[in-house]
Amino acid sequence: MSAHTLIVKEILDYTPRMRRVVFHGEGVRAYAADGPAVPNIKIYFPRPGQELDFPQLDASTGRWHFAGDQRSRVRTYTVRWLDADASRMAIDFVRHGDEGLASAWVERISAGSKLGAFGGGGRVLKPGGTALMFGDETALPAISDTLEQMPENQEGEVFIEVADAQEIHELRAPAGIRITWLSRAGAPAGSTHNLINAMESYQVVHPQQIHLWVSAESEVVRFARSWAAQAEIPKANRLIIGYWHRTLDEVSYAYDSDHDRVADEMAYERPGHEEHAH
Repeated sequence: MSAHTLIVKEILDYTPRMRRVVFHGEGVRAYAADGPAVPNIKIYFPRPGQELDFPQLDASTGRWHFAGDQRSRVRTYTVRWLDADASRMAIDFVRHGDEGLASAWVERISAGSKLGAFGGGGRVLKPGGTALMFGDETALPAISDTLEQMPENQEGEVFIEVADAQEIHELRAPAGIRITWLSRAGAPAGSTHNLINAMESYQVVHPQQIHLWVSAESEVVRFARSWAAQAEIPKANRLIIGYWHRTLDEVSYAYDSDHDRVADEMAYERPGHEEHAH
């Protein structure tokens, strides 16, 4: 796995709390050619006010040696779109103040700012059946990407929790997909049960046909796994992954519970971006 430098080209705020950053340059092209590139990307943030300081690569093992706080500056995001031929890529970020490492970087960037990228890939919702998706704003880029990749005849429902009505915007999706926005009306993220209530209210009629995707705060995804089991949705039809934890940073959350993953759920990867495809 190589390290690549991504250079900011454009910045677009498409809602008050969602910022799209477009990267360009040789680093994007090299990243796309290096292995699975979507749906996820491991990005590496510089220390505030400093240049990128990539960890050392051990040539004998091919592994990175992270020193000090370097490992804690790695985050996982969704590639919103990638145009390898044009060496351009977009990543959407949730804006929620400037206290955290990623939040501070997103608020202070300008054209020419840099990020590191280590690699990508990951599982996605398998097409077909009845799609059923639940997520908060941290999952919105992944939900949007998934909807755009669905076949035109896909049917299903999507429930998205956002901070307030200003965050509601049009999404491109098949005609058979119903999208429901759940507003927290300004309440802090992780303080409501909007998604849990939506699951409890959803009537599962044919569990074998459900293709379930859930990504949100840890409490929500843990509830979702229990709810899915009670609804008799097969494990092979579920993709449930925690995106964040109210009391842990991403690295600690990964070490603590691997983002609430389990090994025997849906293992579908986007065609052409499987781990063995490069």
